[in-house]
Amino acid sequence: MTGTTQEQAATQEQAAIVDQARSVRDFNRYYSQRLGLLTDRYLGQDRPLSEARLLYEIGTGASVRDLRARLGWDSGYLSRSLRSLAGQGLVRLRTHETDGRVRVAELTEAGIAELAELDRRSTAAAGDLLAPLTPAQRAELIEAQRRTRRLLRLAAVTVEPTGADSAAARHCLAEYAAELATRFPEGYDRAALVSTDQVSGGAGAFLVAYEQTRPVGCGGIRTLAPGVAELCHLWVHPDARGLGLGRRLLGELERQAVRRGLHIVRLGTHRSLPEAAELYRSAGYREIPVYGDSPYNQDCFERVLSSGDVPGKGLPSLHGRRFRAVHEVDGGEVGTATVFDYRERGGEISAAYSGGSVRTGHLVGTRDGDTLDFRYAQLNTAGQTSTGHCVSRISRLPDGRLRLDETWAWESREGSGTSAVEEID
Repeated sequence: MTGTTQEQAATQEQAAIVDQARSVRDFNRYYSQRLGLLTDRYLGQDRPLSEARLLYEIGTGASVRDLRARLGWDSGYLSRSLRSLAGQGLVRLRTHETDGRVRVAELTEAGIAELAELDRRSTAAAGDLLAPLTPAQRAELIEAQRRTRRLLRLAAVTVEPTGADSAAARHCLAEYAAELATRFPEGYDRAALVSTDQVSGGAGAFLVAYEQTRPVGCGGIRTLAPGVAELCHLWVHPDARGLGLGRRLLGELERQAVRRGLHIVRLGTHRSLPEAAELYRSAGYREIPVYGDSPYNQDCFERVLSSGDVPGKGLPSLHGRRFRAVHEVDGGEVGTATVFDYRERGGEISAAYSGGSVRTGHLVGTRDGDTLDFRYAQLNTAGQTSTGHCVSRISRLPDGRLRLDETWAWESREGSGTSAVEEID
């Protein structure tokens, strides 16, 4: 595919996304009004939907940290909502029994009664919505909701490169090995897991998929021979299967291979995993003779990748664009009040940023396709300086804005993590 053709395809795709985004927004406006979400008296009670949902999430008790992760709210908004419910006598906050740093929210007796009433009213409202429809129409609506939920879950998953020795990677690999130990008749030897050096740097890559902050999938590639990559340990958590996440991880791993000049991808799978073999066949892989000495590689596959599989084509320059953090960053100093002003020229990127806990900060690095690699130095509001390293992946949101999904680590002190920033309109 020529550069001009690629640019035309990217332009057409972007136009289609913008048009589809308008359709999504139109639907959102309709159902939010139809379900009564635009009033501060949700289901006829004296509170908005956000506070009603918070009551539901608290249930029999939940830590403030868990509530923030589940709802995706920033600390300030959650604190204000909890104070409001506490002021109404529906919620109380206490310190965790064994960890004084953790606050727990729980419902009072009045809160329990209020939640029961909310549940009754919500069920009645849903019943009223369904009642005018025929049984076939109701079934069609429920199936459409299932498909919508599946696609929205997939859209919300982030896939990020990480070290195979990171906590998230170790968690996924442990789950992967435990599952195979039960599915393979001969069991599974954890010694067969890939080593960190094989899936890092120029030799390969390891990816972890997150739903909110929970690791739900992984996969790696390593260099098998000059120009040849081997895909290993592609795994999706059982409750995230059926979303299309396995195919997404496969595509991301292929793109990682092409970036490293590895245009042939091989893999082996066990005959006890027919769903894996079907995924590879449907993705264009052909069966090849068994290679290597792994007893688990009973069926082997190969696919030849083209340069058109390289990501980043059609993504615009970051020059002159402003970004803001999506949420507060655990272990970091960047937060939702931090704004980044980017500059880019000839594959070099830089940004000045400030806001929240960061008084002033600067980053500088390089861009290769959809990947940024940079180092940062910043001064916080307490007068402390710190430095670190970050690798960031560029993607495009449904409304056309850009998003950077980041994996970072402090170099001047202990700590690492992930974060995301999105372009400000």
